[in-house]
Amino acid sequence: MKLKILYTLVITGLFFSITACDEEFLDRYPEDSMSDATFFTKPSDFKTYVNGLYSSVLGARHVTSAGENGTDNFLMETTGGNEMKHSESGAADETNNTWNNNYDNIRRVNYVLNSIDKLEARDEEADQYIGEAYFIRAWHYFTLLQTFGGVPYIDEVLGTDSEALFKTRDSRDFIASKIIEDLDMAIELMNWKNEGFAVAPRINKESALAFKTRVALYEGSWEYYHGRKNTLFKVEGNDGLDFLREVVDAGDLLIAHQGDNIDKGSAGFEYWDLFNQQDYSSHEGVFLYKHFDILLEVSSHHNGGIVSYSGGLTKDAVYNYLMADGKPEAVSSETYDYTQLSSLIASRDPRLDQTIYSPARGNFYDIMSQYFVPAENTTKGPYQDLTNSFTGRGGYKVWKGMLAHQGNRSGDQQDEIMIRYAEALLNYAEAKAILGTISQTDIDKTVNVIRDRVGMVDLNIGEANSWSVTYDVSDGYDPAAANILNEIRRERRVELILENFRRMDLRRWAIYEDVVNGNKPVGAYYQEFEDFWNDDARVLAAGYDQSQLASLRLTLGTNIDITGEDINPLWRNADFTPTGRGYYIDPDRDYLQSIPRNEINFYETEGGVILEQNPGWF
Repeated sequence: MKLKILYTLVITGLFFSITACDEEFLDRYPEDSMSDATFFTKPSDFKTYVNGLYSSVLGARHVTSAGENGTDNFLMETTGGNEMKHSESGAADETNNTWNNNYDNIRRVNYVLNSIDKLEARDEEADQYIGEAYFIRAWHYFTLLQTFGGVPYIDEVLGTDSEALFKTRDSRDFIASKIIEDLDMAIELMNWKNEGFAVAPRINKESALAFKTRVALYEGSWEYYHGRKNTLFKVEGNDGLDFLREVVDAGDLLIAHQGDNIDKGSAGFEYWDLFNQQDYSSHEGVFLYKHFDILLEVSSHHNGGIVSYSGGLTKDAVYNYLMADGKPEAVSSETYDYTQLSSLIASRDPRLDQTIYSPARGNFYDIMSQYFVPAENTTKGPYQDLTNSFTGRGGYKVWKGMLAHQGNRSGDQQDEIMIRYAEALLNYAEAKAILGTISQTDIDKTVNVIRDRVGMVDLNIGEANSWSVTYDVSDGYDPAAANILNEIRRERRVELILENFRRMDLRRWAIYEDVVNGNKPVGAYYQEFEDFWNDDARVLAAGYDQSQLASLRLTLGTNIDITGEDINPLWRNADFTPTGRGYYIDPDRDYLQSIPRNEINFYETEGGVILEQNPGWF
């Protein structure tokens, strides 16, 4: 969709996305009789309009297993398309929904923000909804920034004859600065969660502060690392440090308000409980979330996705977890039996046990008996069935986010977290580490607040910096940096795993190709699974029927295969055999997507403006 069309104001179009809770408003003001004179004069008008913008922010899943497929975190039996670019020619897409949809939503936000002067009386309630609008515009521009880099910036409602419809791309640091400006307005105008008019699940001040740390860290570290590496995606004249200081400023305000109030679940489930709730309104550590209610015919498929995806964590991700004594394996005194999955899990950071399924928990089906209908009793044993599509074929079955008591996989009401406190704490710690100002006090109020939730050993800067450990860039680390920065990167990977941050992190650190290219991920140690599934007595004892035994047996080269000693779910793909190429991205192209060709052509033919293409695309 062309910007010229997107910025044509069609009043009737405003109502298609207004939520059902405001249907009485639609009855009172029919679509064909709306006018500027009758709308945006009261705070309730702004609330009604902004309600219709929420789905554009909360429409997509944030925490989902398959979203990290193709990175070094997650492994399925199908490859991750973002990282399979061997045959990519560099021809730009003709259209791109990310471009179209975000500019469409920006136009809608601009309309409400350009109508503030129509308020008969501006008060705290109006400010809340205006602040939400600023947040939503920032959200959409950040999506464009991550996808395309610099884009044309528009903050007003344009008519079809406006010359401003056609303009060159603004620089990425300019776009990031405008996003920060919008978030600063949102922070100033909105209430804290559940105070005033910011009643959950509405966007609130905490969300804006946390999101500001995300945006500023993204751009600051992008400029810092791409500049240092002199990539095609560097920002001339900028080192990113000003953005990193914005992270610290926002983090200071958020920490002063929030302190160490981070959600903690029941004993043994301190971390796991956070990701399977049906209502986060009273959860202090969750700032923004999408609420589902089956009674209102608004349901999620998130839980079913976690159960159904035939994938799990990679061996690389699992072995990234620190040992239980808080040290990397190379300098730890902890011991474990790598041939026994339960021993491996028990030897490490407690969050691993709450992220993947451990045989020590017993039969999976016993726990999930209220979830699966009888016809799907395919995961009864303590070891995941490696031949069934409902299980983790790599052996490291996802447990994080599972809602064990939900009875309908295709229509649950598990809320989805969009922004949470732990991420903001990690953003803050990383920014200070890059700036070189990190202190033990900073670690104690960020990383150690997160670790204390599960009883993990605290991180100590002096001790960490003394470790004789190799930090490999292929694992996502910076070999030239102090140990403490790399331990913060590790902490981020562990705490935020499967929350769709990994790919973004690798790109902003300018190491996307170092981690991805040639990567041939594997899963768990294989023999333990064969010993269970090929032992008829053990399988029958787990509750299976005699008639199922043949279909459950594992035969190398027939229904399963290995690389070395480890499960290789991608064994049928030649690129993931021992002599294969593995994953691949073009380091001079695939950090950003292409600008849609139809937009480039439209700008040139209709406006005489050249919309510059991203590096590596034509």
